[in-house]
Amino acid sequence: MKKIESKVRYEIKGLNQERAFNKLTKEVTILTLERKDKHVSVLEVSPKDAKKTKKFLRNNNFEILSEKSQGPYLWRKRFLSCYGLIAGLVLTVACYIAQTNIIWQIRVYGNEKLPTNEITAFIQENMKSRFISNFNTKQMEIKLKDNFDRISSVSVAIIGQSVVVNVHESLLPDEMTTIYQPLVSEYDCMITSIELIQGTLSVKEGQVIRKGQELVKPYIIDSQGQKRDVKPMAKIEADVWISGQSEHKESYYKRYRTGKKVEQSNISLFGLVIYSNNAEMKFSEYELVEQSQNLNKNLLLPFKINKKIYYETKTELIEKSFSEVEKEKTLEAKEKALHSIEECEIIKAENVTIKGGAGVYLVTYTITVSREIGGV
Repeated sequence: MKKIESKVRYEIKGLNQERAFNKLTKEVTILTLERKDKHVSVLEVSPKDAKKTKKFLRNNNFEILSEKSQGPYLWRKRFLSCYGLIAGLVLTVACYIAQTNIIWQIRVYGNEKLPTNEITAFIQENMKSRFISNFNTKQMEIKLKDNFDRISSVSVAIIGQSVVVNVHESLLPDEMTTIYQPLVSEYDCMITSIELIQGTLSVKEGQVIRKGQELVKPYIIDSQGQKRDVKPMAKIEADVWISGQSEHKESYYKRYRTGKKVEQSNISLFGLVIYSNNAEMKFSEYELVEQSQNLNKNLLLPFKINKKIYYETKTELIEKSFSEVEKEKTLEAKEKALHSIEECEIIKAENVTIKGGAGVYLVTYTITVSREIGGV
């Protein structure tokens, strides 16, 4: 019985074929060689020499018109390809069946004081597994009531692939839950008048204070000399300083995008790259933006597409003296200050300061307005 031999058949086109074939025979074994015309030939090699032969042909400027595998080698390739496809299909069906019995989400309703993340974290910690068949709703209801004093009643149910929790919270007296905070200033300012309503004052008229400084403490000392917590309230008027700033550098480098870009991308599964498209990037200057996102919502087969976008940039030296832009920068700083002024507020004073050195200038435009900084 004649043995069927595996081989790879190449049909090629090119010049100086005799010299090239003599060199090739020193590297691989040519099984058959057929000359079709002056520039076209057909040669056959064993599969183990195919890669080396293909590389040789390309390096010697031959055009490969066709490439064909024959014999058991081809059959093995086709079998492995079909086997992989069938295995992938079986795996996909198995994964789909498995995921329909898995809890994917925990939803909580009815909670106002209790944080949702605390309830979901507790349920996740006390789940035996993520399989629906192993989840006991009655036991979870008992555990939630035992571990959260704020819960007066709770129901737990499985809907689809989600655990749905409905909570009814118990009410506590306000004095047990309220912690009063001191009244603080939202601005840098100078106090012009104070009318204390409730609490203990921390400041006085004519005092200059900073943003965040305490104005009224959240307690009083009663007639028996006892400290009692109260909500701090007062009407406090102050001259508030609203500032806007603009900076100028007499010499600086400006970087900008030219509009050209190159994208490289790949698709991965469980961190393994299964497809890539890496375009060549020749920019000398560029900005790199990386993106990654899921291709589907299937958590068991999390295909991801990862992109790298290279934006070509250029750098340009900008030089301009401060005297050329002083009015422009002053107006820019004023506009920023005015943007923070409330509607119908009366401006009491305006002031400009300029600080500069080593080619860098900072313009500060300050507006003084009268504003109530306390709360009732």
